[in-house]
This record gives sequence, C-alpha cells and structure tokens, in this order.
Amino acid sequence: MNDNINKGFDQVAAFQKLWTDSFANMAGVWSQFSPGSPPSDEMRKMRGAMLKVLAETWDEYMRTPQFMEMMKGSLNGALDLKRIARDGMNRVHEQFETPSKEDIDGVLLAIRHVERRLLDRLQGLDDRVANLDEKIDKVDQRIAKQENAIERRGKTSKTKAKKPAATTGAKHSPSI
Repeated sequence: MNDNINKGFDQVAAFQKLWTDSFANMAGVWSQFSPGSPPSDEMRKMRGAMLKVLAETWDEYMRTPQFMEMMKGSLNGALDLKRIARDGMNRVHEQFETPSKEDIDGVLLAIRHVERRLLDRLQGLDDRVANLDEKIDKVDQRIAKQENAIERRGKTSKTKAKKPAATTGAKHSPSI
C-alpha cells in the first residue's frame, strides 16, 4: 500500500509541476502588460487562442488513462486513509473506554426506534380517547333525552293529578 501511495504522490507532483510551469510561462508573457497599457486586439486574440489551446490540452490530458488511474489511486488512497484513521480512533476509544461515534450512533438509533414506537402507541391511544369521547357524547345525549322525557312525564302527571276526573267522578291517582 505504501508503494501505491508513493506512486500516487509522484504522479501528483508531476501533475503539479506541469501546471506550475504552464502558469509561470503564461505569467511571463503577460507580465509586460499593465492596466495602463492593455494588450492590442491582436494580443487579445492570441491570448484567447492560447487559453483555448491550453484548455483543450488539459481536457485531453484529464481524459487519458494515466490521469484517470492517478485520480482513482488518489481517491482510493484518501478512502484508505480515512478508514485507517477511523479504525485508529476506534481503538483509542476502546483503550480509554470512551464511547466512539459508532457507539453514540447506535444509542441514537435505539432512541429513535423507541421514540417512533412511543409515538405510534400515543397515536393509537389518541384514537381510542377520541372514540371514547364520541361514545360519552352519545351517552350524554341519551341521558339528556331521557331526563327531558322524565320531566315531560312529570309535568303531564302533575297536570293530570290537578284536573278532576271528568265523567266518573272517581279520583284519579297519579301514575309514576
């Protein structure tokens, strides 16, 4: 793995040298101009053509198998380094008996799971309470109807008891 990393660093160094040399040469050409004496139209066209050729050259270079292999090696090296660093930190946490990120993530996942279950249960209880409220309202309505019916019967019984019997002359007893 060290050989791969060293090879990758060598490729990156060559790539960096190519860029640095290109920009140094371009800076030398353009340093003779200042904001007070801008380049003529011909120089602007030449600059545009140079930048276009440079862009095309770099575009071609970035599509070569060597560059792609270098980028792949670089990314793989970065991922390996990240994995090694993570494993090292996990070992440090183990040695000092402190929780690691994975431990904390596991606890947080368990808490989210319990929270989701509690919310589901609370939703179920909320539905049941709403159902019980509806039933209580219906029972209250029936009780109110029965109380009204009893009051009406009580009023009609009192009015019947106050009225004397019309034809028989017999006393009428109030019905309860």
